Amino acid sequence: MAKFLNTSGTTFFLEELIKGTRQRLTLISPFLRINTRIRQLIEDANLTGIEVDVIYGKNELHPEEEHWLSSLENLAVYFCENLHAKCYLNESSAIVTSMNLAGQQ
Repeated sequence: MAKFLNTSGTTFFLEELIKGTRQRLTLISPFLRINTRIRQLIEDANLTGIEVDVIYGKNELHPEEEHWLSSLENLAVYFCENLHAKCYLNESSAIVTSMNLAGQQ
């Protein structure tokens, strides 16, 4: 059943989606400036062998962000020109939203 969420609800369910991932996590967002909490969850997923795909499409990555992403063994980064979609999914759930993966606290 679809749920309509505000920003804090989307952030909460994004964290739950990442924590509930068992095999593969896909994060699609035009802009990437991943906050500390989401970074930690992605790092935890990486340590347990979960495959993570990050797809972005606007602006070049900040050097610090690019370095962090490249340090994760089970994470692949893809660039998709003109990307506007924002969706986050694992093998059992999906969030389709207007919220970028950029700086939500």
